[in-house]
Amino acid sequence: MKHFSIKKVLYYVLFLLSSTTAKAQFIKIDNGILFSSFRNELKLDILTQSNTSYATALGIDYLQKKHFYLSSQIGYLQVGGHEQDDTLLGTGFSHACEQTSFIHLNTQFRYLITTEKPFSPSVFVSLGPFANILSGKKEFKSFYQGYNFQNLYGGLKAELGITKDLHSVRLGLVGSYMYNLSPTAKSSALELTSQSYSIMFTLGYRI
Repeated sequence: MKHFSIKKVLYYVLFLLSSTTAKAQFIKIDNGILFSSFRNELKLDILTQSNTSYATALGIDYLQKKHFYLSSQIGYLQVGGHEQDDTLLGTGFSHACEQTSFIHLNTQFRYLITTEKPFSPSVFVSLGPFANILSGKKEFKSFYQGYNFQNLYGGLKAELGITKDLHSVRLGLVGSYMYNLSPTAKSSALELTSQSYSIMFTLGYRI
């Protein structure tokens, strides 16, 4: 699976580089925080409290039209969850925390709700696929033995954000939510999906 993951990353990087031939592009870097926790179909209280972690991504905005453009990124993030039950202090089951790192890939179809004016930013909504490729630990280390993070999982990513272009510089603030279409982790008996939200600051440059 490691070789497959490396290939996926290389293909995506090549895609990003080749896309720079499109017109009206910006190369950009996003930095921010991500909140993640786990959910399961049985609604069991397993690592359902949110972890907070740093996230970053390098990407491009391209094929820009009046009300539409594409945005593709490759980045790094950490996904997990924790739980705390003080009534179980001293039993060894009062606290559990799991988190690991992924290489994050996404392409967004961004629609401009309002276009930029001299004294106001553009406001957009977007939707597109994402894939997370495991780059950290695979096995759970807490008392939840038998659970493993998946080598690859994906889903849909939705965004709401604002951008402002100042000559060759693009500034932005983006909130996003990732909806799983495959599990983030699982055991032989139960699958865990991650519920992930992020707030990212964007700094871009016209190329």
